[in-house]
Amino acid sequence: MSRVVAYDLTRLFLGPLSLSPRGIDRVDVALANHFFPNDTTSNVGILPTPWGLRCFKAQMVRRGLDHLHDIWAERIDEATDPRWHGLVAALCGKAVSVGSAAHKPLRAVDKMQRMWMHLRQTGISPGRTVLALPRGAVYLNIGQIGLAVPAFHRWLRRRPDITAAFMLHDTIPLEYPHFVSPSAAKHHEQMVRTAVNHADLVIATTAHARNSIASSMAHMGRANVPIHVRGLPLPSALGVQRSSDPRLAERHYFLTCSTVEPRKNHGLLIEVWRRLVGRMGERAPHLVIVGSRGRNAEAILGEIEKDAELARHVHHASGLSSPALGRLTLGAAAMLCPSHAEGFGLSVLEGNALGVPTIASDIASHREIANTETLLLPPDDPDAWERAITTFKVGGMRSTPTIPSAMSEAAYCRDIARYVDKFAASKHKVHMIDNSRTDEAAL
Repeated sequence: MSRVVAYDLTRLFLGPLSLSPRGIDRVDVALANHFFPNDTTSNVGILPTPWGLRCFKAQMVRRGLDHLHDIWAERIDEATDPRWHGLVAALCGKAVSVGSAAHKPLRAVDKMQRMWMHLRQTGISPGRTVLALPRGAVYLNIGQIGLAVPAFHRWLRRRPDITAAFMLHDTIPLEYPHFVSPSAAKHHEQMVRTAVNHADLVIATTAHARNSIASSMAHMGRANVPIHVRGLPLPSALGVQRSSDPRLAERHYFLTCSTVEPRKNHGLLIEVWRRLVGRMGERAPHLVIVGSRGRNAEAILGEIEKDAELARHVHHASGLSSPALGRLTLGAAAMLCPSHAEGFGLSVLEGNALGVPTIASDIASHREIANTETLLLPPDDPDAWERAITTFKVGGMRSTPTIPSAMSEAAYCRDIARYVDKFAASKHKVHMIDNSRTDEAAL
């Protein structure tokens, strides 16, 4: 880009609190890596601090990103991933202790230690005030988290020359409040309201998300904000050339990847597997649920834990390294995506891109990104899902196919950067003309 980018790092700063990145974390870190390819760029990172919102130089941002990759085990070989070995053992019918590394979640003390190490590795600096940003800069917020705090964005009113570009992932908490907590719905409403008050440009991932975002913003009093749609990329870590694990070549298993919460509809899959196990016994296929624990996860996963027969065929894994997730995906009989609502549906994209059969709920966002191979089914019809699942045989050995360049993180980042830069140039030109007219009127 031809102008300084002030990149909001709030979501990535909190990255150590998770064992592995979620879908939007991968997008956020990909764009951060794009804008901070080294420590000499003039772009700056933005973080809220006890002294207010501050700018940090690229050297500090680059150290933080490198350490985040290490924390998330993005650069390790799956051979050194204990959670992967624990999952392989479970799929092969070997007993795995619940207290083993394969199942152990992060405790509060673990999270504190990880955050402290992240601060140490990144370096602590007072930074500079955001008001010192150069004229015509771009403020880019992809992570969305900080939008729930109005105070973090009031400074934009004092810098009308700056282009504020926000990504809004979806408006699901506003459309489907029964899937989230009351506080989550309230926070999301504030995120949208922050965009209404400050955004020059909104970035969305699907036309479906754009339409719902535009409707919500119009309802809050602003109907003219430009919304740019660009589909998400395949995470680079999953597109690396590899093959499925030979140890699982004969294992019949299905995969679902998402945060464990009611909206993702794991209950439907658990019901299907309860039927399969009851009908087929030990011959029933396995289901692997990959994802961190979200709202009501204990109740959802508790359905598995209290049924010993079911627990031998349904496995929950969190914190898998990306190389391990890539191998796991390639060997699956099919990728299952039964969500009730999505802004995008990254698992559908991943399954399709890696050549793995994909069954997804028949919802607007999935219809938009599905290909001709995707099987779309109602999210409330376990009979249809059971029939479909029983038609898919063992995944066997697969290798990563050639990934179209348009689906790469590099292409995605270039597209976003190019569009935002072009938009900012247009805004800056208008801003300069307006200022010139104001000066002439004063004379």
